[in-house]
Amino acid sequence: MHKTAAGLRVLVVDDDPMMMELLTTRLDLAGYESHSARNGREALARLRDLRPAGMVLDINMPEMDGFAVLARLRELRQTPALPVMVLTARNDTADVQRAISLGARDYLAKPFNDQRFLLRIARLVRPTPSPRVGEAAPASGQDDSLFI
Repeated sequence: MHKTAAGLRVLVVDDDPMMMELLTTRLDLAGYESHSARNGREALARLRDLRPAGMVLDINMPEMDGFAVLARLRELRQTPALPVMVLTARNDTADVQRAISLGARDYLAKPFNDQRFLLRIARLVRPTPSPRVGEAAPASGQDDSLFI
């Protein structure tokens, strides 16, 4: 189990039941408390009660796709408070840029490597320490980026 995983809730949003099972099982085995939603509307409805440490979000879903979820989170001012990893079969540069511009912190294409997925989840939900009084915040572009 990852040292940082204990007790952290992760909401997995995907309309594919097999992918949902794979992701939630992998997260559970790694020590996370995983929860699921089958579409964007269900995910948004569950956020208030769950208060997850992070969200894994597919793009291609019925009713409300992942881009619409990211846009709604932005409207509700939930980003950057809720770190989101987009995990999707869409690997076009324009899709990556759109997701990041809407507030996603990470983007991983399917198919994916289990270890890379868990490493990126750990980085996604890792609390970022606040700078001490008199210290500058870390500069962007440092090795602490969520992208591997």
